[in-house]
Amino acid sequence: MISITIMDPQTPQTPQPQIPPQGGTPPSYGAAPQYSQTPQNSYTQTPQQNQSMPPAQQYTPPQNTWTAPQPNSPYPQPLQSSQQHDMSYTPPPRPRTYGKPPAAVRFVEWLKGHWYVPLLAIVLIALLGNIIWQVLVPTNALPAGLVVDGVRVGGMDRDAAVQLLNKGYAKEKVNLFFGDTSVPYKTPTASELGVEVDNTTRLAGVSYPFALRFVPSSYWWAAGTASVGEPTYNYDQSTLDIYTLKNLGEECVIPPKNASLKLDDNLFTVIPAEVGGKCNVTDFKDQVSKVTYDGGFNVKTGIKEVAAPLTDEIARQLGDELNNNLKNDLPLQAGGKTTKVSATTVKGWLSFKPFIPEDKNDGAPLPPPRLLYVIEPERVQRYLQTSGIVADLEKKPGVTKVATTNFTETSRTNGAPGVLVDIKKTIANIDSFATARASNAAVVVGSVQPTVQYSRKYTPTADGYAALIQQFATDNPGKIAISFTELTGKRPYYGGSANAEQQMPAAGIEGVYVAYAAQKGIEDGSIQPTDRILGSLSVEDCMEVAISDQNEDCITGLLSKMGNERVEARIAEVGLTGTSFSGSVNVTTARDMALFMQQLGRNDLPIRNKSVLEIPMRDIALRDGIISVAPSSARVAGGATDTNYNEMAFITENGQYAVSIMTQGSAGSKTTVKLVKAIDALKQQKQDL
Repeated sequence: MISITIMDPQTPQTPQPQIPPQGGTPPSYGAAPQYSQTPQNSYTQTPQQNQSMPPAQQYTPPQNTWTAPQPNSPYPQPLQSSQQHDMSYTPPPRPRTYGKPPAAVRFVEWLKGHWYVPLLAIVLIALLGNIIWQVLVPTNALPAGLVVDGVRVGGMDRDAAVQLLNKGYAKEKVNLFFGDTSVPYKTPTASELGVEVDNTTRLAGVSYPFALRFVPSSYWWAAGTASVGEPTYNYDQSTLDIYTLKNLGEECVIPPKNASLKLDDNLFTVIPAEVGGKCNVTDFKDQVSKVTYDGGFNVKTGIKEVAAPLTDEIARQLGDELNNNLKNDLPLQAGGKTTKVSATTVKGWLSFKPFIPEDKNDGAPLPPPRLLYVIEPERVQRYLQTSGIVADLEKKPGVTKVATTNFTETSRTNGAPGVLVDIKKTIANIDSFATARASNAAVVVGSVQPTVQYSRKYTPTADGYAALIQQFATDNPGKIAISFTELTGKRPYYGGSANAEQQMPAAGIEGVYVAYAAQKGIEDGSIQPTDRILGSLSVEDCMEVAISDQNEDCITGLLSKMGNERVEARIAEVGLTGTSFSGSVNVTTARDMALFMQQLGRNDLPIRNKSVLEIPMRDIALRDGIISVAPSSARVAGGATDTNYNEMAFITENGQYAVSIMTQGSAGSKTTVKLVKAIDALKQQKQDL
């Protein structure tokens, strides 16, 4: 046992007897205690044989040599140590005790042993939320991811999906093959052939089953369990009849395609000829009436084949000749300089057209058909401009300014002539190189007259009106025909015309004439307004869209219903003698157009109900033309194609007048608006006199 005595330094201490160890030197109190190094792992050491053990020593108790102090003797001082030691004792702090740990601590400790519980709860909540969301999906919605004939309708309302598919099928192209050709002769849309595809029944049984909604994640794969049937096909015979008559004619003649050439990898190669022939119209209609969608619409009709007159061999001969003649670059001389034009560029200037001699029945033998090449002027001109070859050769012509009043020239300032490339002569030189008659070609330039800029003035007289109309037709680009007549207002009444008797493509404006003829038929009982003309469109429906939209199918359908000759006879009764429906293109004249609008505006047409013609004119599709500047009381009709733009109007502005304009290659509606503004300005001058 170890005994520790704590002494108060202020209290006198009684010296303790020193008991030295037996047979040794007393330890120094100032010395540091010595400790033996004991291995951590205990072990037993077995003495080796013949090892002698030290003899046991007899224990001798220590001797007490302490004597009591003598009276009046000084108090013995404690032994001094070379080091001072703080022998005071500081007890350790008492451990602090608590009640239960905080809830957060206990929860964390619990999670350490039950980590899977919250994970399982999250999964269950997610599954439950997914099921609730699936249950709330509208019952009329199609399964997500559903694809029908390449159209994604998944998640859509069933009725909306039906409409989308029906419209898509209506716009789908139908490949019309005749004979054994692999290239379709035409590719109309299904609606143009009267083929209607109804998907209502097809999708009626497709849904997202309610029981399946309780299966987690089924929303994303339910479409795989849906069974989509086949659509229902309807065939409108009247629409098919109109298309057949318009595109194949009554004889159903399919013209053969002659062989030609194309530039392929710097060499001219043959575009093979395709046979034509004559088909049976009834057979063609039967095939269309049975067509169904199978990755596309394909209609194949047999024909009595007729070979193309220009064969592959004829085209190949020309191709070989051109490939040989144009194998080297073209040395092109311009202004004393020579530029090497690559053979590929020169070949790109060429286009091809067949030459098929016509039999004149004069007994003379016919020359063989040939394939001709044409050096396109626009392509050559573009190259010369962009390459900079003629930049130093050409000089822009000046401007001659001319002022006129009516037909009289009042002043002129002449501009300087210019120098421009003579493209015709330049092409003739290139042609000599292409035919191996020359080893190079030269750019030819020539003098050109200055452009003329007119400053026109017109007086409100007969000459002024006539000059306005005639000069408008010559001053503006394109081919223009005009007819204008004043009907009321300040007297005298004037008018004017330019090319008014010249027949030009009607471009859809003939729809007004056809609708008038149909109204005559309705009033005399020869046709019924409810007779079907185009699909679900009746005679009355087609009359309206023929005027407002220049609907070509309705115009053709009405003509087919009444007959071209009857329509021409009915409009001839009111003086329209320059209009014809018998050719490949319907034609009319500016005079006929103005005369018709004059009689309509003055109620002179021999029909009881003229509103069937006037009301659709208020909704005319050509909104940028005359109707944009005419008063609301005006009657306006028009027609337009890629090249032609025609309008006719009965206008009440400072008096009534009828005007018509036919254009080809002009600025379209901008030209017609410009004319009406010029007429109104001159009429205002007359009114102000």
